[in-house]
Amino acid sequence: MSSILKGSIQLFMACSSTPSGTIFPKFKIDLEIILSSLHPILLSFIILISASLIALWTAWVTGHVRLLAIKKGVMDIPNERSSHLVPTPRGGGLSIVFNVMLGTTLLAVFMPTDIPWLWILLTSGALVVTVGLLDDLFSLSAIARLIIHFLAAYLIIFWIGTKLEIVFPRLIELRGPFAQVLVVFFTVWNINAYNFMDGMDGQAASQGVIVSLTAGTIAWINGNIQLAVVYYIIGASCAGFLKLNWHPAKIFMGDLCSGFLGISFAVLALWGKLSKSVPLPAFFILMGVFYVDATYTVLRRLLNGDNITKTHHDFAFQHALEKGYSHARVTGIIIVINLFWLTPLAWWSIQVANRWSFAITVLAYIPLVIIALLLKAGVPQKKPIMENSE
Repeated sequence: MSSILKGSIQLFMACSSTPSGTIFPKFKIDLEIILSSLHPILLSFIILISASLIALWTAWVTGHVRLLAIKKGVMDIPNERSSHLVPTPRGGGLSIVFNVMLGTTLLAVFMPTDIPWLWILLTSGALVVTVGLLDDLFSLSAIARLIIHFLAAYLIIFWIGTKLEIVFPRLIELRGPFAQVLVVFFTVWNINAYNFMDGMDGQAASQGVIVSLTAGTIAWINGNIQLAVVYYIIGASCAGFLKLNWHPAKIFMGDLCSGFLGISFAVLALWGKLSKSVPLPAFFILMGVFYVDATYTVLRRLLNGDNITKTHHDFAFQHALEKGYSHARVTGIIIVINLFWLTPLAWWSIQVANRWSFAITVLAYIPLVIIALLLKAGVPQKKPIMENSE
């Protein structure tokens, strides 16, 4: 199946493109010249206006998706493990997925990359969205979801496997099959970690905003315009979605979008790494809250002998809710951590020699692990979480 998919895409690109590798080569050249020749202040203004329009569009589309979800009965019904009290529409992340898919497709046509990263994002993302949508509608088994996640991760390796290398100076140097296996598991974990963390009003969307805007700016500074634009589209879309997802949430993102953001960030992280435009330590630092909470909780549950595929409410942020803090307060604290601890450290990590960037990553994670430990992440809660108010 994978050979047919790759052959079809290559045939389309060969039949519809010119020797320069794009359907509209002159437009591609002109666009790059225009972007590089604009005054930084004017360029920043254009980016700000574009991002604002995308955010407003996303909020409008999300509102209509909410009405449709209510009409069709696509609701998240509260149960003993829920952190909300009233039935809430879900699937609102469709607006984010639509924006990113549309923007990525346009970039793939008008500003293609040497390695088809944009097609990689589209194909692997489509698989994860499909399984997420089916799960939102019919509640698929964990095994079925995991199989599709591994297939989506394989698509990434299928495209870039021969060029893949994972190198941390003086620590690790992997190439070939070893690097491929590591990337597959990283991708699958990224999908599921983002899905795990989408359990509180505004958390997944605000994370998407901060990670995207920071990583996108790093990519732009390092000359990778296409990567930066994809990040900015994700960030602006998440910002628009936040209007209806902030506490008390009027609609939930849904597995189809949280999984899509997970694999999108995995693809973009690899793209940034291999193009030397967004170093992996910087990306790992930006994702620190999600990675630490998800990883620490799952490992703690494994050590406790718990079934890690079973739904639970043992993540650190859920323990914070159980202690009486509202969704808005816990999400706000995470935003503060991201803005004033992790983001500065991510910028610092790209300013120092490679061998020190790993040390900065460890430094960034230490207080996050301590917080997870103090909140007893991974320890079963004695009572179900209900929606809190201050």
